[in-house]
Amino acid sequence: MPKLYCQSARGKRLAPVRASAGVEALYYRQLMALIREMDDSLSYWLKANYRKVEPQIAQDSAADLLQSVMNRLTHRWRKRFDEVAEQMAQHFSEAAAGHADRAFAKKLAGAGFKVKFRPSPGVTNALKATTFQNVSLIKSIAEEHMVEVNGLVMRSIIAGRDLGTLTKELQARYGIIRRRAAFIARDQNNKATATINRTRQMELGLKEAIWVHSSAGRHPRESHVKAGRERLRYDLSKGALIDGQWIHPGELPNCRCTSSVIIPGFDD
Repeated sequence: MPKLYCQSARGKRLAPVRASAGVEALYYRQLMALIREMDDSLSYWLKANYRKVEPQIAQDSAADLLQSVMNRLTHRWRKRFDEVAEQMAQHFSEAAAGHADRAFAKKLAGAGFKVKFRPSPGVTNALKATTFQNVSLIKSIAEEHMVEVNGLVMRSIIAGRDLGTLTKELQARYGIIRRRAAFIARDQNNKATATINRTRQMELGLKEAIWVHSSAGRHPRESHVKAGRERLRYDLSKGALIDGQWIHPGELPNCRCTSSVIIPGFDD
């Protein structure tokens, strides 16, 4: 792929490539459809069986029955998430990469550079890594949720709680998993976009970028705000030294920062 240079001595900064809200929303909807399916199943079978043993909730037979139910449900939903995780993760990775390529090509065209991106070893590796990470995250949703729900059920039995109390606790747990799905969709979308974009930039021979703070989120990292305010210039291959770490925008959990890549001029 040809290396880029400006027709001026000073070079040119490109506007940041931001993650697609549409890709994030679609990934979140797919995650939530699967989560709702699991939650409906859990709620139905746990309520039906808890109702059966509620009059003798403190007896060993109640714990045995509900643990047996949880074991079956855990096996079923662990298998279900395992079946769909790879396809869902791959679809998301390809969508995020497609957006990153189109958005970066548009920024380049606006600066007078016509570039057509093709598959490359670097992008292929980045896509594989993104897919693998998301397969693990999708599977972890079911794994963690089942462990937590199992704990809720067993603690309810020990405390002799009624079905109404358990139902409220299950609803609260659903809120937690819903927020986790939203975090995964947002955070992974930012990471995938940033990784693919940085890979393409380096393939074009670009070496430096300026940190751009997102100005999003209620609790921004002060060091990231400062890096954006001071227009911190950093090496694309190394990242920026912030808080004693070499990091890239979007790399840390919930980081929505981006970068403004620099196309060098003749004096660079």
